Amino acid sequence: MLNKSIKVTKKVIIINQKTDTISDNTNLINREPLKNSVEIQKINQKNSNQIQMNNELDQQKYDSRQLQEMIDIYLKNNQKIKEIKSIVDSLKNRTNKLEQQMRQQEGRCKVKRVRRTSTQIEKKYKCYSKNCEKSYGSMISLNLHMRIKHKRQRNVQEQQK
Repeated sequence: MLNKSIKVTKKVIIINQKTDTISDNTNLINREPLKNSVEIQKINQKNSNQIQMNNELDQQKYDSRQLQEMIDIYLKNNQKIKEIKSIVDSLKNRTNKLEQQMRQQEGRCKVKRVRRTSTQIEKKYKCYSKNCEKSYGSMISLNLHMRIKHKRQRNVQEQQK
């Protein structure tokens, strides 16, 4: 057998998802020629163990990054929830105040005044026109009657003087 050293190149492409960068890593590995199948199996097993350990470490790193991101999101969400609760509380207070003001204004509204009927009014002002038998409870009402029905502009007070 020839005793030659073998040069193997190993090319690894690394993709970083956070920064969207792609980089490649080239490692040169020097190996001695293999002598038998038992050694090949040992070396393969050793390599597979290393790959498995590297994968586990990468997974742990990924899990820790992912866990940290989830914690950050959770904390931000808690802060937002507190802000929203404070806004809701302030809005509840404002609506309560507005409801109280509405109730107070409803209490202040004037009650509809009950008007007297014509039989309840004492009618001491009588129309002085011919053929008119109307009488009124106030001088203003009589003057209005005179203007509308009898087309006169003169006040009753002036007529009586």
